[in-house]
Amino acid sequence: MKIEIIFLLIIILFLLNYYENIKNNSVNQENFTNKNHKNLVFSSVGDNTQFDDLWLGNNRNYDIYVIYYGNDDKIYNKYKNKVDYIERRKGSKFQNFHYLYHKKPEFINKYERFFILDDDIIFNVNSINEMFDISKKYDLWICGPTFKKDGKSKISWKITINQPNNLLRYTNFVEVNTPLFNKYALNKFMKMYDPVLIGWGIDYLYSYALLLDNDFETYKRKIALIDKITCINPLDDIKNNSRELYNVKNANNREKIWLLIKKRNNIPDFKFKEYGKILV
Repeated sequence: MKIEIIFLLIIILFLLNYYENIKNNSVNQENFTNKNHKNLVFSSVGDNTQFDDLWLGNNRNYDIYVIYYGNDDKIYNKYKNKVDYIERRKGSKFQNFHYLYHKKPEFINKYERFFILDDDIIFNVNSINEMFDISKKYDLWICGPTFKKDGKSKISWKITINQPNNLLRYTNFVEVNTPLFNKYALNKFMKMYDPVLIGWGIDYLYSYALLLDNDFETYKRKIALIDKITCINPLDDIKNNSRELYNVKNANNREKIWLLIKKRNNIPDFKFKEYGKILV
């Protein structure tokens, strides 16, 4: 009698676990099919990030696909229960997006715009929604938010500092940590992107890719920094994930790798340019 009861309990636990897995998978799929979003946020995420508390909400106009490059099953399952799509793979952000782009072309083709964010970017849902809206309204190839000079955000390039009286500035540069592509720009960039590249030089590469085969007067109105929208790129001394980059193969050589790619493709030296602005 005791053996039968134990056996019955084992079956019940198995069925409960089975149906819980089905439920989780169906919720992830249901989020996509019911909302029918044309916008995708992509990130390669590790263990030291708050993206799952910041970028998710019922009012978002986008789906979220993340690739988890860590080794913690508990953290992976936490993300899995929150995002629309997830898988596990080693690599940097654009290496992993390149993999997704080629592995699942039918999935990529469902979307019109792609926000490829570093996992430590401090950004809320309303701001991400509006970035997609501005990209569409002004028919931009690539755009990105700006950073306030308030001591909270790392600013690598002066051109990305927020100018509060503008809605946007037309330029030739959007930093690699926060580019939002339309499908045309993404396809042009992916044709030139070599997955040996890790961060360094990629923001030059996608600007250069769009300059090829396009009229310059058109080009000058297709890339923009959005001053209306700001986000925070945490300072190096307060972010927890600065060491995670160096888990990526060849991360220490990323500048050398870029210089080799630059020379191979005859990419000229890059100078930041602003071509005009739209006031708030």
